[in-house]
Amino acid sequence: MKQMLIVIKETYLRQVKSWSFFLMVLSPFLFIGLTIGINYFVGSSTSAKSNIALITDQASVKEGLKGTDGLTFDYKDEAAAKKAMKEEEIKGILTVEEKDGQLEARYQSEDAMKPDFKSVLMAKLSQVQQMLNVSKADLSQEQLTALSQQVSLTEKIDEKKEGLKMVQTMVAGGIGFLLYMILIFYSSITAQEVASEKGTKIMEVIFSSIKASEYFYGRMAGIFAVILTHVSIYVIGAVLLLAFSDQISFVKEFLNANPNLMKHLGEAISFNTIAFITLSVFMFVVLSAFLGSMVTRIEDVGKAVQPVVMLIILGFLGVTALGNAGDTILLKVGSFIPFISTFFMPFRAINGYANGLEAWISFAIAFVFTLGMTVYIGRIYSSLILQTDDIGIWKSFKKALAYH
Repeated sequence: MKQMLIVIKETYLRQVKSWSFFLMVLSPFLFIGLTIGINYFVGSSTSAKSNIALITDQASVKEGLKGTDGLTFDYKDEAAAKKAMKEEEIKGILTVEEKDGQLEARYQSEDAMKPDFKSVLMAKLSQVQQMLNVSKADLSQEQLTALSQQVSLTEKIDEKKEGLKMVQTMVAGGIGFLLYMILIFYSSITAQEVASEKGTKIMEVIFSSIKASEYFYGRMAGIFAVILTHVSIYVIGAVLLLAFSDQISFVKEFLNANPNLMKHLGEAISFNTIAFITLSVFMFVVLSAFLGSMVTRIEDVGKAVQPVVMLIILGFLGVTALGNAGDTILLKVGSFIPFISTFFMPFRAINGYANGLEAWISFAIAFVFTLGMTVYIGRIYSSLILQTDDIGIWKSFKKALAYH
């Protein structure tokens, strides 16, 4: 036991002190910061250039189009607007005139109007045209009142359920993406960790002082501890952001835009979900170690871990595609199949599709499978790690399965 603790400590410290771990932890923050920075500079430099100049002498048109995003009233005549467009200060020119009670709009630009902007513009101009039509028709007050009648729509919804559903969607998407990134990264790290020791003389010395199975368990526990440290940093960071949200503008704006998040966050995440995800990560780590132990050259690690990568992609894309259709039969079945259930069951649990019994049954299946796989690989680990013959991954796999 003492030797196994030494292996755990050595594996853990070597990984957390590496530059790869440091960059992996910081990469999401760097990505978010870079994205915000690029969007800010691009937005500030292109906001004016994307505007369309409105040229009209109709007060009703100016009033009707007031406040339209992407429309500027800064140019008094078409000549000034054309000069600005030539100098790329604006994107286009919209000229609106009235002829015999009918509005005529003309758009000039190198690019077509965006469909959503065009829809808003036409709707507002139609309202102005309707006002002109009513004014020209010289209707009585009763007729005007009758024409101004609008459809009355009353919505009666369960605001609590609606808010919870929104939070469930956000949490499921966030956890799914984070799980995908962590599994992709650490499956490769684990396989490389094991493959780097393959066939070295020092392993024979190590196995003389500690059982190969205990060494394997220590390696897995050390890497798993690294993953928990990685995730814990994100959790602590999120807690600190929430604690000081009043002093951090973008966090405050995000929470104000999503007021239901803090109300229903506890309902969206259960203990079972956390336990299931933790177990599933360990399951993938063990499988990656097994595949890494079957290569004789470290450059073959990429090929060896392809089955793991395919399982991760299949689970992530599968839950993304099936989740849009609700709790389908494929989603239900997949939530009880090891590896695939890594993504399927948390998604169902978070969204309230799976009850507590289903969630714990899936957890039990994954636990038994992971335990059996870990014990079996631990038993054959010495034969795999000391094997130096380059007989190929598939033959190494069959040899490992035939080991007694």
